[in-house]
Amino acid sequence: MKVRHQLRQLQIFREVVHTGSLSKAARRLELSQPAVSSAIANLEQEVGFLLFRRNNYGTELTPEARYLMEGVDKVLASVSHLDELADGLRQGRAGKLILGCMPGLSPTAMPGIMAEYLADYPDTRLSLQTFSSRKIRDWVAEGQFDVGVIERQDDLNDLDARHLSLRMHLAVPRHSPLAGLAQVEAADLDGKALVTLDEHHQSTLKLKQALRQAGADWQIAAETHLFPSAISLVNAGIGHALVDPVSAWSFLMRRDCAVAILPFVPAIDLDIAVITSRFHTSSRQCQRFLPYLEKGLDTWHRRALSPLSP
Repeated sequence: MKVRHQLRQLQIFREVVHTGSLSKAARRLELSQPAVSSAIANLEQEVGFLLFRRNNYGTELTPEARYLMEGVDKVLASVSHLDELADGLRQGRAGKLILGCMPGLSPTAMPGIMAEYLADYPDTRLSLQTFSSRKIRDWVAEGQFDVGVIERQDDLNDLDARHLSLRMHLAVPRHSPLAGLAQVEAADLDGKALVTLDEHHQSTLKLKQALRQAGADWQIAAETHLFPSAISLVNAGIGHALVDPVSAWSFLMRRDCAVAILPFVPAIDLDIAVITSRFHTSSRQCQRFLPYLEKGLDTWHRRALSPLSP
């Protein structure tokens, strides 16, 4: 038999059970006793059996009603949870926010930003996903990720993007003659062994142009895909590398660090973007997280304008 009844009837039924009396339940619920009696009668009609019998001691729960009460408690508990969930979603607390981040910043900048957000909103859930900028761009556009942090690209027409930049520094082996300089100029890299990202990466193209303008010879000793890997190669003494400040600062914290991180002239920035979908509505939680994300990246931008130190 399909049972159809209002939640208010269930709440009244539960209160009668807990108080053991129609009159007490009416007082607790601030209802008249006839209203409580009517609600119980309607519920009995819905379920098709008696819920209470009167005896010498008052109102007695029928055996069927005892089993029903177990289900009613579960239903009302679920409704209460649903109310809390709706309230949390409305206030941006509940739900899971999926953040896609480029590999260079995911293990370095993101944990601190996420920790600051969760300190203010501990009831929320964040998911950090590390993929290439191209995949993150596609998945944010499709609505699979709520927000992404990527290297700046030209084809962001279907995304809302805030463009940011991070001043890059030169990672130098400590045994290199350049390690003692206050800053390294493009001409200083003439004939020096270089560690670069792939040939089409923005940092490689910008560095190559700077050396060409300075008349410096371009000598690549090794290529890699990520800035942390580039610094590790510098740490092994293979060459010099232009790296983002977050990866550089994180490497300076390592016990086995054998590199110097120096300002580079002319200034070269790593262009990044914080992206959200233009065609998929952002959740309240995403809207609340974005200022934390942008503030954290802005902090790194300002920090990178000065020499880095551990």
